[in-house]
Amino acid sequence: MNKPNLLPLRSNYSNQLLFYLFVQTITMKKLLTVCLLLIVGMVVNAQTTDSVSWEKKGSLGFTFANVGLSNWAGGGQSSVSLGTIFNASANKTSANSSWKNQLDFALGGAQVGDQDFRKTDDALIIISQYKRNINDKFGYGASAVFRTQLLEGNNYTADPDPANVGGFIAQKISNFMAPGYLSINLGLEYSKGDVFNISFAPAAGKFTFVLDDDLSTAGAYGVTPGDKVRAEFGTNILTSLNVKLMENISFKSNLNFFTAYDSFGNVDTNWETLLVMKINKWFNATFGTNLIYDDDILIEMENGSFSKAIQFKHVLNLGVNFSLF
Repeated sequence: MNKPNLLPLRSNYSNQLLFYLFVQTITMKKLLTVCLLLIVGMVVNAQTTDSVSWEKKGSLGFTFANVGLSNWAGGGQSSVSLGTIFNASANKTSANSSWKNQLDFALGGAQVGDQDFRKTDDALIIISQYKRNINDKFGYGASAVFRTQLLEGNNYTADPDPANVGGFIAQKISNFMAPGYLSINLGLEYSKGDVFNISFAPAAGKFTFVLDDDLSTAGAYGVTPGDKVRAEFGTNILTSLNVKLMENISFKSNLNFFTAYDSFGNVDTNWETLLVMKINKWFNATFGTNLIYDDDILIEMENGSFSKAIQFKHVLNLGVNFSLF
């Protein structure tokens, strides 16, 4: 009895799979193009048909801390830390629309004892939200959120070499645009003045960039090993809160949820807060937090295994602050 020839069947299956992947790629590119065209079209239309007014704010702050020890019986190590924070916003309002833009940047480092100067804070965040009004609270529109860092990030482990007791080995775990995140969202928005805003986008694209060759090859941050971009299509919810708690104290929060349709229910979360306490015209204190959960990122545990985990960072700064505009 002759065996059936499975080669044509396998060939047809391969062709169907290649065609499916091709269609998926083209569909994602079309989605991104359509989103960008809609954003540009709505903004240009608003600028040409409405009388507009702009409100711009910007501040720049610097922090410095130093501990110096010499023959100190209680022990400890000398340290120096430096940091800078830049925040800016530009908001346009008109009779029928609003366009809010926000830029947040932070960079800091510290040197403890004889160790090299190491990065302690590094973040670049750009948020742009456009809304066309349905009434005084509801509207439809588009938003874009971009996040990355500027400098290389390392994980330090003790050097097992007996000739280098107390030394460390630096392992690169991040870099500029590795990761970088871009989300583009189309949907409905609700806002209450300049204090609160929430948007629900059933058409949302999330793009994860890993442009560093070493990290891309390792498949870091959920990309396929060797690839530098990962695209997902799903639903996005973005909330923004900006309140003045007291005369010299303000609080800002951005909370973002995203779930992809091909893995619906696995929710990626990014929550950033910033508390600003102004002491006087020149000096202030800031306390910022960042909570991240990404279903595609595995974190190395103390026992050497890798697992999904909540990432959390807090930064307290005391320093001088300048109002730029």
